[in-house]
Amino acid sequence: MSSSVFIKHIGPPSSPLEKPTVSVHALSSGHLTLPEYQFVHPVSQDARKTVPSLAFIIQHRNIDNGKVTRIVFDLGLRRDIKRYAEPIQRHVATRQPMSTDPDIVKSLAKGGLTPDDIDYIIYSHVHWDHVGEPRDFPSSTFVVGHGALSLLNGTSSSLRGSHSFFEHDLLPEDRTVELPDPNSQSPASSIGDRKPGHINLNQAWQPSSHLPQTLDLFNDGSLLIINAPGHLPGHINILARTTDTRQVYLGGDACHDRRILTGEKAIGEWSDAEGHVCCIHADKKVAEETIGRIRKLEAQGVEIIFAHDVEWENSERNRGRFFGAEAVTDSNPQFKAPLQPILRTPMASSQHRPPPYTILSTSSEMSLTPEQQSLKERFDAELGPEAFDEQWSKLLKYSPEMFKASVTMTGVPRRKQHLSAKIQSLVSLSVAAASTHLRVPNIQRYTKRALANGASKQEIVEVLCLTSTLGIHACNIGVPLLVEVLREEGRDVPKGMEGMSKEQWELKEDFEKKRGYWHAFWEDFLRLSPEFFGAYVEFSSVPWTNEGGQGVLEPKVKELIYCAFDAAATHLYQPGLKLHMKNVLKYGGTAEEIMEVLELATLLSISTMDVGLPILEEELAKR
Repeated sequence: MSSSVFIKHIGPPSSPLEKPTVSVHALSSGHLTLPEYQFVHPVSQDARKTVPSLAFIIQHRNIDNGKVTRIVFDLGLRRDIKRYAEPIQRHVATRQPMSTDPDIVKSLAKGGLTPDDIDYIIYSHVHWDHVGEPRDFPSSTFVVGHGALSLLNGTSSSLRGSHSFFEHDLLPEDRTVELPDPNSQSPASSIGDRKPGHINLNQAWQPSSHLPQTLDLFNDGSLLIINAPGHLPGHINILARTTDTRQVYLGGDACHDRRILTGEKAIGEWSDAEGHVCCIHADKKVAEETIGRIRKLEAQGVEIIFAHDVEWENSERNRGRFFGAEAVTDSNPQFKAPLQPILRTPMASSQHRPPPYTILSTSSEMSLTPEQQSLKERFDAELGPEAFDEQWSKLLKYSPEMFKASVTMTGVPRRKQHLSAKIQSLVSLSVAAASTHLRVPNIQRYTKRALANGASKQEIVEVLCLTSTLGIHACNIGVPLLVEVLREEGRDVPKGMEGMSKEQWELKEDFEKKRGYWHAFWEDFLRLSPEFFGAYVEFSSVPWTNEGGQGVLEPKVKELIYCAFDAAATHLYQPGLKLHMKNVLKYGGTAEEIMEVLELATLLSISTMDVGLPILEEELAKR
């Protein structure tokens, strides 16, 4: 699919959303570098990772009166680190390299807002890398979880670690609200009201699904504050409904590394100078319980975003989800569609959804019906607006039903993410680049996506090298048939390694050393053509032996790549697929990861629409 599509807003909306929703956009608010051993286990003591400190702007429009409420969730890093208290500055020195530009004020300005436009600042918690510069927001109300003020006032129980210093004068007393105690059903003060669409900070915490303690902030289900204990007293998260069918969970510091969420890694611990065991979470056990609840949300299809979510930030599909991001096409750079902030002017209840789109391509202009507009909005939320191209446009035009079904199917592995976004992109690249498919637009798409998701040039080359081995299946299928024919014709063909020469045994050992396995179906191949077998050993071993002797991708990922092109509908090589599934498990992979590869390989079938619809359109134009 090409990128010759852009979007512009036209006309008034035609109908309201079925449920109250909010808009959620990310705000860049600095980067810091973490020593990984303090966050995940097991990991090298020397490993360090630069991560974002993400903030978010959430906008809610009251359906009845059009009033817009703007909330910023966390403020990220302070642009002038010298304005932190001295103990925090000493800790900041351990988090270098660090950048504080753009800060939250600049990020808001990209979307046309100033601090004066923000009604509420809700802190996930009051650690230094989330509190930003409160004095930038002179008219906003600050909201913190129960227990946060005790931390700031120095009356909370002691916490170990150099990250556990707090500024007593951080927040203005007259504009700060601490949420009620989640363990109490009797709110202490009266703040806000209980009408749908109106902020209500004075309510008892209530269970919602498997989440034991939630506050329905607007009393309309669009935004829930979630008590997320374990990391720090007062730690809260947000569950936002952004469409009728989609929710986003803003997880703050409930988890610092997606490998913990997937179960690949555990929460890290370390010993301080006095020999005390420290953890980034105040209560590790409770933090693990919170992560378990978040994991269940993800399994239900809720998108999870953490404050230091570098994988989310680096994903190409999320670039258009930062506040003020602009969508500009390669072929039409003069056309821009900035993500506009919701205006403060009152609107009727039927006008609270975004204006409809017109899709413009190189070949046609298409105004969307309300149904198609809703589907396009769902596409943007599921796959990212940058993924929408001319082929998706044609599918939406000619078959909204198939468009909807295709978006749903494509979104499943992206939501589950048992494999990282980078690995998913590499798997999809393998399917597209396989010699049985060679779908050039898809090769271009997934190469671009892999790079955006953090893949290196060497990793992409290695995927292509792995995928290039597919041709050997001519021998894997042909040799057993040849042996069968020879025996039917009365020719004597020994079985197994019987009668093999010294050179053939050495080739077998070389294969096992370089590839890490052996299978009986190689034996007849080795017997009938040791020369070609030896050449294949060298050819297939390149991604296993280059770059210092082991390649750049871990063995499990290599085996998943083999699974991808073996399982693809254009190949369906069952013996190899079964073998490589076993190898994935041998290298520590999971059934969920293998299943996700099969799901990604299945998406190849959408290429039928990519190729067929332009031909249909061309033929219709001739009539």
